[in-house]
This record gives sequence, structure tokens and C-alpha cells, in this order.
Amino acid sequence: MAEEFLISSGCADITPRRPVMLGGYNKRTAPFTAIAGRLEANVLVIKGPSSRVVIVSTDLLYPGETLRSHLVKNLGLADDDELFFCASHTHFAPMTAPSMPRLGVADADYVQYVATRITALIKSIEHQGEPFACNYHEGRANHSMNRRLVRFRVTRAGFARSSGLGPNPNGDRDESVRILKFTKPSGKPSAILWNYACHPTDFPEFLQVSAEYPGIVRARLRAEFGDIPILFMQGFSGDVRPPFSGRSAGIVGFLRRFLVGPQFRKPLESEWEKWSNSLADSVVSFARSVPRSLQIDSLMAKRVQVPESEFAAGGSGIKSLIWHLVDCGGFRIVGINAEPVVKYRRLLERVLSGKPLLTVGCIDQPICYLPSDNMIPERGYEVEGFRTLFDFDARFQNRLQDAIVRPLTEAVTEPESSDWKTRVRVHAEAS
Repeated sequence: MAEEFLISSGCADITPRRPVMLGGYNKRTAPFTAIAGRLEANVLVIKGPSSRVVIVSTDLLYPGETLRSHLVKNLGLADDDELFFCASHTHFAPMTAPSMPRLGVADADYVQYVATRITALIKSIEHQGEPFACNYHEGRANHSMNRRLVRFRVTRAGFARSSGLGPNPNGDRDESVRILKFTKPSGKPSAILWNYACHPTDFPEFLQVSAEYPGIVRARLRAEFGDIPILFMQGFSGDVRPPFSGRSAGIVGFLRRFLVGPQFRKPLESEWEKWSNSLADSVVSFARSVPRSLQIDSLMAKRVQVPESEFAAGGSGIKSLIWHLVDCGGFRIVGINAEPVVKYRRLLERVLSGKPLLTVGCIDQPICYLPSDNMIPERGYEVEGFRTLFDFDARFQNRLQDAIVRPLTEAVTEPESSDWKTRVRVHAEAS
């Protein structure tokens, strides 16, 4: 007899109740001044007779190690593999990662508040469950821009070819929007999970709270499909952002373009709203397209550690990468505690083909950006510029892609056994 899998879902408001510091930029020196949009945590629980996975999506920059620890403890999880915890990466939400103060000082009371809200939500739905169907939709949004531009520019060493942040129309982007729509036996939608790779960085009001474009898309999906949980999963967007660029006025703008090349700019409110609503239109149209029906016939969650010494040198040695794999038979979700560039999506597509794959950055406590091998000699923000903000002391090895991807590939392809998780943990501890 085939196993029956059930789902339950819900959402909770996590909007701050008093002004605190927002996360995302080191130039903020004051708490937020207004709330432009509400923040949410959306949860989907998938469970079978002997397994369960709890997927939590939050309107935060990163979840952070403290918040994850609170949830694991509050929920009494003996095995934290079942908690898949991600953030939208909005740069307009309170900071919840205390170990990254240069990107915003975390408020302990707010972290506890979010933990309490998510814990209560999960406990209220974890013993519920109903049969479901799962449909997959996909489309191309064409709403982002590669932000890594290698060109000749003025550097400390003189006029030389170097990497900097600037619009690169020829650079790689992951424009695919991937949507999982869960429906009741009646056909009524019960939850939607969507995945897209683009930094949520351009909301025009620097000191206001906003869920950014994921919040705009969420509202539009609910207007179309009902007041249901909408889980957003940020893709591998380390070198991708919204496409707002243009010439800065005056002699200063001219000199900046001449010295360092084309630049991004902050959009006007009307421009940002037009772009966000256009993206929302695209996502809704994809979600209404002819779907691919997925068979959910298994449920497996794995966390695979990649020790720092495998991909970097000269650091503390304690900052490991963690792959988190959720395999539901009909689809896979793969997350990592970093901000990978788009190239890592391409690498995983090669080794994890055969079923829909959602790739997710910014899970748990991110430790670094993840550049590709070709970026190392070019240097730039994804290789070196982020290090102070992330308190990342190590230097990437010249060839790191294989060392990072291989452990995940091995974990997926090795035969499943009852002591798999024990063996993975022993290997990680020995490393």
C-alpha cells in the first residue's frame, strides 16, 4: 500500500512592534522610521507516516543562527534536518543574525518575538494535515540584471581590468520562476511556493520596513488564488539584482562613469512599483499556466556539511557550508547557508537533473558569498569585498566549485540506508 503524504500550512505576522535596526546595509545608523509593508513568516509542513519536513520562509535578510536554534529547541526537534529555514533576503527587515553586526545590529527582543510567533504557528498546524495534489509551473521573468562587471577601470594599481558592481547585460542570470502549487482534493489552492533569483535591494525608502518585491508578488498571488500561505525562496542571486541603471547627473556622475564604468541607481518609487507589479503579473501568469503534475511518493531531508578547509584557507576553520536537501520524490529543494552566484544553479542542474529543482540561498546563518572558479582571479565583491561585512577571514581556494558541489552530489547519489544521517554527521565531525 502506498504511503499517504499530508500537508498543513499557515502564516504569521512578524512585523516589528517598535523601531529597531534594519539589516542589509552598513550605512544605516538609525532604526527604521515607518512601516511600508507587513512582514510575514509562511510555513508548509509535509509529512508521511514516518517522516516530516517543516519549510519556513521569512521576510528577513537572513534567519540567523540564534533564530534557528530557538526554533529547534522550542519545537523539540531531535533531528534538525526536518527544519528547512530560509529568508527572502529583503534588505528592509530587522536584522536577526547577531554575528553580522556590520550589516545591522540584531535586536534580541525582536529575534525572540519572531521565534515565538513561528513556534506558535508551527505548533498550531503540525498535528493537522490533509491530502493534496502538487502541480509545478515555470516561466521566464526577465526582470533582473547581472551586477558583476569586469572591465578596465581606475584601481589602486592604476588603470587596469578589474571586477566591480555595475550593470552587465551579458552576465549570467537565472530568470526562471519555479512554482509549486499545492491544492486540496477539491482543486482549491492551499499553499504556493515560488522561487526566483534576484536581490531585494531597491525599495526606495532606506529607513522603512518592507517585504520588498516578494511582498508585492505575495499580495497578487493571494488576490488571484485566495488568502493562502505563500512561501518565497530566494534563488542563487549572489551576482544578480534589479535592473535599475542609468546616468547620474552632473560632473560627479560623469567622472564616476569614466573612472569605474556604468552604475546602478536607486529607482524612483514609481519605477520600483512598476517593476515589482510587472514581476507580480509574470508570476501570476505562470501560476495560471498549464501545470506539470508531480507525484509525491517519498520524503527525505538531509543536511550535508562542507568544512571550511575544503574551499578556503587562512580562516578560523569553523565556518562550514551546509547544504540542505529536501527530496519529495516529485521535486527537490536544495538550499545553502551562503549567497551563491548563478553559476552554482547551473552546476546543480547538471548533477540533479530529472525532476524540478528549486535552489535556495540565504538559509540558516549564511557565512559568505560563493563565487565561481573563474571569478577568483578577477577578485571583486563576491570574492573579497563581502569579507569584512560577513566577518569571513579565510581566502577562497583557486578552484572551489567541485569541493563545494561534490559532497551534495555524493549525498544524493549514494544508496539510502537507515544509518545515513548518522554516517553523514560522523564524517562531518571527523572533517
